[in-house]
Amino acid sequence: MKTLRNPFYLMAGIYLLLAAIALAARVLVMAGVLSSFPGLGWMSIHLLTIGVGVQAILGSLPALVATRFGGKQPGIGMTWVLWLLVNVSFGLLLYSMAVGLSMLAAGAAGGIFIAIILMLTVMLQRNEPVKVGTQAVLRLYIAGPLFFLVGIVMAISMLLNWPAPGQFLGLLEAHVHANVWGFLGLVVAGFLLDHLPVYVGQPLRWPGLASITTWLLIIGGVGLVAGPWMAIIPLTLLGLIVYVVGTALLLINLMSVILASRSWTPNLAHLIVAYLWMVVPAFVAPISLLLTGNLPTDRVQEAAITGLVTGWILQIVIGAFPLRFRELRHNTTGRDGWWFSVVVLSIGVLAIWLSAFTPDFASSELFTVPGYILIVCGWLPPLSIILKRLLGDGSASVQA
Repeated sequence: MKTLRNPFYLMAGIYLLLAAIALAARVLVMAGVLSSFPGLGWMSIHLLTIGVGVQAILGSLPALVATRFGGKQPGIGMTWVLWLLVNVSFGLLLYSMAVGLSMLAAGAAGGIFIAIILMLTVMLQRNEPVKVGTQAVLRLYIAGPLFFLVGIVMAISMLLNWPAPGQFLGLLEAHVHANVWGFLGLVVAGFLLDHLPVYVGQPLRWPGLASITTWLLIIGGVGLVAGPWMAIIPLTLLGLIVYVVGTALLLINLMSVILASRSWTPNLAHLIVAYLWMVVPAFVAPISLLLTGNLPTDRVQEAAITGLVTGWILQIVIGAFPLRFRELRHNTTGRDGWWFSVVVLSIGVLAIWLSAFTPDFASSELFTVPGYILIVCGWLPPLSIILKRLLGDGSASVQA
């Protein structure tokens, strides 16, 4: 049996570092210390979503499905094909978005699309029937990448100016919802339902809720993607309500496991707090509609995207990556996060949200700049541990 360091995990760690640098660069630009350069805002977001998120999922999901559900793991050859396809495509995407080459960016997005298709093809090659009681998690593991394929199509539509009933803004909203609440949201929910009970040594208190939760998240995600694309606001709101109910059931199950174990740690707190920041936009959007009759303003939308990326995705990465490492290292002991990071990151995200409701742009920067600084400060301690574990002991490996 040959082993090698998991190349996806290594790239996820590198992109996590680059994303922190990009966010620090945004702070310096806002403070007037550094001149702005094209694509910085887009880069700081997508280094986390496509860079870290996609790398971590490609590095984990095929092996998780193979181990848990009797599927087939990709061999070393397929692993490197997927790795090269995703990373070359993402490199081209970063370059083309910075210089404004839409056709090249669309082609690069197509490369990532092909990689996800290949990953799904491998995952669906199972050697034995799925066991009763495990279908709910597998459902999320399959549906998540399907949402990502839709999100990529929405991105290509924006790049190539393909028509849509919801026009550009509808495409943008559908793209964000498909990638964040669909792809990442479903895969992370499946991972936590499947692995958090093992991690803390307690079973799910309400296992019957798992199947209901998965269907609510998937159906809600469909509404959140189809509604903006079709410009049907009631469908978007209905999808939002269904998704939030599914998220609430998920949190109830996860919290019951953690409370029963009495093993609160900073990394577990990151996972729970992340979901609180995930649902904040779910309440801001309908409240804005009810009070003003309009969808949220550009500043609110920007805060929502930043809040999702740094409040939810970043904290999920910080909390779940060490959990996965411990599985690979057979649950050996080690530092389980910093309460400093839990508190400082949340204060930083709160500041970003407050900036969206200030009367003018100048006053909003009084919250935005300190908010980003706090996020970077909270980011650094867990980043150092993740990089140390990736580069130090070689435990994050793949086999063929």
